[in-house]
Amino acid sequence: MSFATSLNFTSSNEDGRTELAALALSPDDRVLCLTASGTRPLDLLLGDPGDILAIDINPAQNHLLRLKIAAFKTLSDDELYAYLGLEQTADRLAIHARVETALSEDARRFWSARTAVIRKGVWKTGRWERVLRFLAGILRLVRGRRLDQLFAARTVEEQHQIWLEHFEDAFWKSSIHLLSSRFFWTHVIGEPGGQFLPDRTETTRRLTAAFHNASKHFLFSQSDFATLIFLGQHTSSSALPVHLQRANLALVRDRLDRIQIADIDLAALESDQYGSFSAFSLSDFGSYCTPQAYAACWDGVLKTARPGARFCERAFMNPLALPTAFEHRISLDNSLSDQLSTRDRAIIYDIRAGRLDCS
Repeated sequence: MSFATSLNFTSSNEDGRTELAALALSPDDRVLCLTASGTRPLDLLLGDPGDILAIDINPAQNHLLRLKIAAFKTLSDDELYAYLGLEQTADRLAIHARVETALSEDARRFWSARTAVIRKGVWKTGRWERVLRFLAGILRLVRGRRLDQLFAARTVEEQHQIWLEHFEDAFWKSSIHLLSSRFFWTHVIGEPGGQFLPDRTETTRRLTAAFHNASKHFLFSQSDFATLIFLGQHTSSSALPVHLQRANLALVRDRLDRIQIADIDLAALESDQYGSFSAFSLSDFGSYCTPQAYAACWDGVLKTARPGARFCERAFMNPLALPTAFEHRISLDNSLSDQLSTRDRAIIYDIRAGRLDCS
């Protein structure tokens, strides 16, 4: 199935705390957010924005967000965890019969054609999630109880020592080298952004350093991304994105109606159709762009940005430089970006945060 129409991301592969810190939202803010798995727009509700427009060029990802919103609206906390796939349940399809009452007709048809996904739990069934579960299984075979020790570490110092002694070796480095291959990303994972990967040696160096540094700055057991990478799955008691943490569920439910959803590309944004925004959560859209497409997306952002709007962008596979044509309109806060990159629990990203001075 095409990457542009399939469920590629269904759980969480970023750290919502970073976006919340970068954007410093308030009820006066109107946010433009890329949908992806739906985690980011739901996380941003914790910042109490006035409203959020979640956009994606992939209709399947937007339908996933609609499904998650419907699940929040119709289910109790424990039912929500079970329905998504974070806990076991005897019959997810029976629970889904309640969830679909809160779906639009179009979304209901979409999910009625995907009962196998519902039955397994949507949280587990994305392309990215399946690949990571497979890789985590291999890691479990090789590392065994060392993984348990890594996630049982009580201090960062203890964790870093375990990392140095039992993980940062030839097997780990060769695994990262394999994962840094364009062929692996484009032909094994089916990830189109793989075609834009930098030199394999540079990608290997960058990712190896990212995990090394992360092991010194936060506990992997407190990172939902690290949990997915190393253990292959989440549970209701593991690290989770902020919107799914039990203490935040009621607040998220109360703010769900602030999210609107649209199938649109960043480059197609126009203020006369979608209005203007004071904050932008842009994920790593550059991972899928040529320099020309990247500039076109920034043009769409700037067309809809209010003066002084904040932005948070992630750079992963294709760390493009900000377009020179807009360098006078994009003000990067290097100090904030460095701080957020260091403490971001999604490990693999460099964070770019700043303001858009569209005068």
